[in-house]
Amino acid sequence: MLEDTFANRLKKALDYNNMRPIDLANKAKISKAQISNYLKGSYKAKQDKLYTIAKILNVSEAWLMGYDVDMEREWIEEKSPSELSIDNARYIETTTRTVKIPLLGKVPAGVPIEAIQDILGYEEIPASMLNSGENYFALKIEGDSMYPEYMSGDVIIVKQQPDCNSGDDCIVMVNGDDATFKRVVKQEKNLILKPLNNQYEPYVFSEYDIMTKPVKIIGIAIEVRRKLRK
Repeated sequence: MLEDTFANRLKKALDYNNMRPIDLANKAKISKAQISNYLKGSYKAKQDKLYTIAKILNVSEAWLMGYDVDMEREWIEEKSPSELSIDNARYIETTTRTVKIPLLGKVPAGVPIEAIQDILGYEEIPASMLNSGENYFALKIEGDSMYPEYMSGDVIIVKQQPDCNSGDDCIVMVNGDDATFKRVVKQEKNLILKPLNNQYEPYVFSEYDIMTKPVKIIGIAIEVRRKLRK
């Protein structure tokens, strides 16, 4: 959960390391003006700069961005941004070759995934999944509309993307409401959101509906995780 600002954390890290802003600018090869903007809170560092600054200051990227995690870096083997992409520090480092992604209870309308504060916990995925720049989150399923393949309480790992193939199980936002989890069936001019439980009726949207409601795909389910016992 976000508990502080990037600017405040950067100041704390500089003080902790007895380092002046100009020293950080020289070591990170970032302009003094840019470091000044970071400290004023005018800008947040992008991923490549965030990684460089955190490594120099020996702090966690997630901590530096203001999240409620340990300050110390936990990587046994350092990885560059090209090897591991962290979107707005939503991914938290571990000592193995995995990263933690946020487990959400729901996806509210109009809120970017990286800005959602309703985090139930974290799920681990292989760090290699982030190599191509994709973003992921986990979602806890409630209800039985996707039974029997998915059960209430299951956790699905979702790859964020704005489109899918027909037959994919997707997180979809409809008419500005909270996102729903359904199987997407594409027809020539229609889009069908199909529950897998026959007790529920499918939702059929015309080409006009898709544009005007609107109907937006947020991501596709790539894995389901289920606890056999509590």
